Amino acid sequence: MIARIKSEITLWRVIVAVIFTIGIYATYLRFLVGFRASTNLSDQMPWGLWVGLSTLCGIGLSAAGFGISAAVYLLGMERYRPILRASILISFLGYMTVCVGYLYEIGLPWRFWHPIVMWNHRSVLFDVCVCIMTYTTVLTFEFAPAVIEKLPWKRLRDTVLHYHHKVLIAVVLAGVLLSSMHQSYLGGLYLIARGKVHPLWYSQYMHALFYLSAIPAGLALVVMAIYLSMRSLNVRVDFSILSDCGRMIQLLLIVFAFFKVLDLTANQAWGYAFQRTSEAGYFWLEMLLFVAIPIFLLSLDSVRSNPERLYWASAIVVAGFMVNRLNVSINSLQSAMGTHYVPKWSELAASVLVIAAGVIAFRYAVIYLDILPKWPTPTKPEGFRRWMSNGGLAAQA
Repeated sequence: MIARIKSEITLWRVIVAVIFTIGIYATYLRFLVGFRASTNLSDQMPWGLWVGLSTLCGIGLSAAGFGISAAVYLLGMERYRPILRASILISFLGYMTVCVGYLYEIGLPWRFWHPIVMWNHRSVLFDVCVCIMTYTTVLTFEFAPAVIEKLPWKRLRDTVLHYHHKVLIAVVLAGVLLSSMHQSYLGGLYLIARGKVHPLWYSQYMHALFYLSAIPAGLALVVMAIYLSMRSLNVRVDFSILSDCGRMIQLLLIVFAFFKVLDLTANQAWGYAFQRTSEAGYFWLEMLLFVAIPIFLLSLDSVRSNPERLYWASAIVVAGFMVNRLNVSINSLQSAMGTHYVPKWSELAASVLVIAAGVIAFRYAVIYLDILPKWPTPTKPEGFRRWMSNGGLAAQA
C-alpha cells in the first residue's frame, strides 16, 4: 500500500498540490479578510494582475475557438476538424476561468449578477460583460455534444444531438460575431484612458490591434495543448495540421506587425521607443517575443516540421502575447498614474490557481471525452515514438 502511494506521488502532482494549497489560502484572504489584505491595488492603480493576466490574457488566448469553428463549419475546411473540439474546449475553459477570475476582480463579488438586470448602455464594461456572458453560453452549446455523447440514455442522447445539429451553424455564426466583438471591446476599454496610457500602446485603433493579436496567440496555445496531449495522453493527430497552424500563426503575426508599425508611425510614437525608460524596455521585449523571434522561427521549415521546435516557438508567441497584455493593462499606466505597482503574492497565487484548474480540466476532458483522436493501443509511448520517428507526420493507418 505504501509503495503504491509512493509510486503515485510525482513531481507534477506535488507542484499542483502546492499551487492549490497556496491558491486556496489566497482565496481565503480575498473573500474573507478583504480586498486590501489580498492585493497591492490602490486608487491610483485599481486594475492590476487580475485584469491583465486573468481577463485580458485569458480571453485573448481563447480566440482559437471561434477561428477553428469558422474554418470548419462556415468555410468547409474539414482538414482541421480533428482539432476542432480541442480548440472549442480551450476557449470554453478560458472563458470559464475568466468568469471565475471576475469574482476575484470585483470589489463586491456578491454583486456579480447586477449587469444581468442593471443595464448601462453607455458603458464599455457593460458591453464586455454582455459579450462574456453570451459567448460563454455559445461555447457551452458548442462543447455540449462531447458530454452528451457519453450519456447512457440513447433516445434522449440522439434527440438532443439531432436538434443541436440543426441549429449549430447559427450558433457558430453568433459565436464568431460575439467573440470578434469581445476581443475588440477589450481594447476599446482603454480608449477612454487617453493621456494615461503610454503613447507606445495608446491608439484610436486599439480595438483592432487587440483583435489582430489575439488570433495568432490563441492558435499558438492550441498547438501547445495538442502537442502536450500527443506526448502524454495517447492522442493521435496528424502533425501536418499543427505545422499548417504554425504557418498561419506566422502570417497573422506579420499582419499584426504591419499594422502596429503603421500605427506607431501615424501617432508619431517611435521616438518614445528609443528613450531610456522602462516603457521602452517593455515595448522592445514585447516586440522581440511577439513579433521578431516567432516570425523568424516560424519561417523555418526545420521549426514548423519539428514537433518540439514548433511547440517552443508557439510558447514564445504565447509569452509575447502575455507581455503585450500586461504592458497595456499595467506598464503603460504607471507613469501617468504616479505609482509603481507590484502584484502581491496572493494576486499571483489566485491567478495561478484558476489557470491550474483549467489545465487539469482540459487534461481530464481529453482523457474521458472524445476531444481528440486516440491511438488504438493504450500504451502512450509506443504511439508517440512512432509519431516522432515519422517527423511528426504520423500515418493515419
